[in-house]
Amino acid sequence: MIERITEVNDVLNGFIWGATGLVLLIGTGVLMTFCTKFFQVFHIGHWFKQTIGSLFKRNSASTKKTDKKSISQFQALCTALAATVGTGNIAGVAAAIVTGGPGAVFWMWVAAFFGMMTNFSENVLGIFFRRKNSNGEWSGGAMYYLKDGLGRKKGFKTIASVLAVLFACFTVLASFGIGNMGQVNKITLNLESAFFSNIDLGTIGGLPVLGLIIGSALVILGGLIILGGLQRIASFAEKVVPFMASAYILGALAIMFINIENVGTMFGAIFKFAFTERAAVGGMVGTVILAMTQGFKRGVFSNEAGLGSSVIVHSSSNVKEPVRQGMWGIFEVFF
Repeated sequence: MIERITEVNDVLNGFIWGATGLVLLIGTGVLMTFCTKFFQVFHIGHWFKQTIGSLFKRNSASTKKTDKKSISQFQALCTALAATVGTGNIAGVAAAIVTGGPGAVFWMWVAAFFGMMTNFSENVLGIFFRRKNSNGEWSGGAMYYLKDGLGRKKGFKTIASVLAVLFACFTVLASFGIGNMGQVNKITLNLESAFFSNIDLGTIGGLPVLGLIIGSALVILGGLIILGGLQRIASFAEKVVPFMASAYILGALAIMFINIENVGTMFGAIFKFAFTERAAVGGMVGTVILAMTQGFKRGVFSNEAGLGSSVIVHSSSNVKEPVRQGMWGIFEVFF
């Protein structure tokens, strides 16, 4: 069973992260960048002022909920960042470098640069096509702007509905994989290696008891937050994510300054191996294509631009103007 699932997953990965998938993913960001005349560059002061800068204004709408069923713009940002700052930026980047070499980091930068406008576009569409559900809460995401947006175009009604259903199904499946298993696996392995390396509690059904205990504790903690609905998730993220992000940045700066003599060499390696083959390691040769693939793949895991998941959260924001929430999407990827 596991072997069969692995085979199917390998085929899908080969297609999604092959030439077609990469062209669609990065190409969309390139297209939107040119369509908006490099908005993320030439209007950087404006979107900074309208996003993080607005938090320092008195009575800012970015931090207040005008609708009891919605969440603030800042809460939407924190909830979206909660899924990326951490596993995506630490484990994702490390995996990209190990597999694709230092040059993968350069292509992660490229993916992020163009991904800012992909995320901008997703959020604009998410707010524009969102709707109220039976509980009076905002619901939005790719499934809505596919069905109600693309579906309005002549001849696209059926295919738009099919794509909307497929996206919703794949999102549910992804919540178990990229949105759950990766994080739990990294947390469990790191806790075991850092604090419980000398403890062996045996196994149950082939699974380590210690891992089951840690996993169960995470289920309980996660459940206490998630079962409270989006309001509780957003409220928790608003309090925890700023601290988590600050700790992450301070930790990164500490590592950089401890190894300050190697920073120049690091940048040199990033640019050198982004365009040239790296040395053979273990009988394998990493090429530019491998660096690009790993960079783009892990870039999406890190910032979620083009993945379509963060827009579901952003669509629950109290914002009325779609473009304003789109600018929060730019800041999310930038941060």
